[in-house]
Amino acid sequence: MPLPHRTRPAAALAKLVASLFVGLLALLGGLAWWSGEVPHWTLRGARMVVPERLPALRSLPSGGAQAGRVLFVGDSNTAGTRVGGAAHAYPAHFAAALDGTVRAVVRAFGGATVADHLARGLPEGAAQGSFAVAYVMLGTNDAATRGWLAPRRPVALEAYRAGLTRLAQQLRRGGARVVILAPPPVGTQAMAARLQPYRRAAAQVAQATGSAFLDPASAFPDPDLQGLLQPDALHLGPEAQRLLGLWLASVYTTSASDAGNSSTGKPSPPSASHPS
Repeated sequence: MPLPHRTRPAAALAKLVASLFVGLLALLGGLAWWSGEVPHWTLRGARMVVPERLPALRSLPSGGAQAGRVLFVGDSNTAGTRVGGAAHAYPAHFAAALDGTVRAVVRAFGGATVADHLARGLPEGAAQGSFAVAYVMLGTNDAATRGWLAPRRPVALEAYRAGLTRLAQQLRRGGARVVILAPPPVGTQAMAARLQPYRRAAAQVAQATGSAFLDPASAFPDPDLQGLLQPDALHLGPEAQRLLGLWLASVYTTSASDAGNSSTGKPSPPSASHPS
């Protein structure tokens, strides 16, 4: 039955609006793809874009640091967001791999920047030598890695360097041996480009403060392995958390072994802490 004459303009208008909406979505999708904002999704998350790997700096904690409390300062990736919490994050895997010789203490929360940690202050006991080692992995939120897809604005690179320097100095004054970790890899070319300057700045701060430095990108030799990143292409997946924790534990124990060899006059084999 034909539509009444008065309904035909309304139907045509609705069809036009729908067509314009579909066209706008296609345009936005095309712009996002062209700008490198779209992740390569897989069945278990998103594929990791592995950046230029940065070399390790200085000998890592060893010897007396082999046992004791180890502090992890970070953001949602250190807190275990979207993988079930701290019990499933890389600090827990690190401690488990060391068979209980260390106790991991996590100071991390979602959205954290260097300035946020400075404002909250160090955890109890950090200024009194309670921690043998302190790992610091911050910068993903400082870089506003999501860009225009999120309301966050990037922290100026100089402010990030200054804040991270202050944080490392505070931890060192408390007696901890500090290891600065570069922000971990993300899942799009655009996000990786925003993050890379902060990754380099983290290495520069380690050099300036006498801290050790490691690049978590080295924990992921196969970026095509599924499940490394969550579908948001930002948060580490369960497998990436496990690999990062095991890799850090491996470097930690190798450093302790190197220190023992050095104390007995034996040569130290090449390791992640002593790049050959």
